[in-house]
Amino acid sequence: MAAELPEIIGLVGPIRAGKTTITKHLVDRYGYSLASNSEVLRKILSDVGMAQSRDNLGSLGNSIFSIFGNDLIARHRVENLHLGKIVVDGIRYTDELARYREVPGFRLIGVQASVETRFERAILDAEVCKDIELTRGKFDELVYSRSELDVPELLSKADRVIYNNDDMAQLWLEVDQAILSWIA
Repeated sequence: MAAELPEIIGLVGPIRAGKTTITKHLVDRYGYSLASNSEVLRKILSDVGMAQSRDNLGSLGNSIFSIFGNDLIARHRVENLHLGKIVVDGIRYTDELARYREVPGFRLIGVQASVETRFERAILDAEVCKDIELTRGKFDELVYSRSELDVPELLSKADRVIYNNDDMAQLWLEVDQAILSWIA
C-alpha cells in the first residue's frame, strides 16, 4: 500500500516568516488546497465593504473567535475533509491546533525567520498586506496581538520547524524532506 500525504498540514509562525510561501509550494507541488483563516476574514470584510487592513482583520477575528471559539474555522474544516487535502496557512490558537490534532496524520510545520528579515518582508509587501504605515516599532508590537500570543507555544509543538532564511532552494528542500519523512 502506498503511503499517503497527510490530510491536513498546518503552518505556524510569526508574521512574515514564510507560511504563505510554503503554502503555495504545498499547493503547487503536492496538490493541497489552500485553507487560509485570513482569507475567510478578508472575504467577510470585502462583503461588508470594509478595508482589509491588518487592524480590521484582527478586530474581526478577535470578535468572531472570542464569541464562537478559537477553533471555529478548524471545526468547519475538519467536518469537511471529504472535500480534499488542505494546508492551513496560519494556525494561531492552541484550541485550533487541538482540533486539527484530532485528525489522524495531521502534521504541523513551524516556520521561523529573524525579526529583521520578517520586517523587511513586511515593508516590501506593505501595499499587498495593507501595512503601508508600518513602522519597526509597530511591527515589533504585533507580537502582542491576540492572534500572535500562542505562536511561541504552537511552534514548540510543531512536528518540524523550518528556518526560512531567504534561500528558496533550501526552503523547498526542507519542506520536501518533511513531506517525505511523513509518507515513508
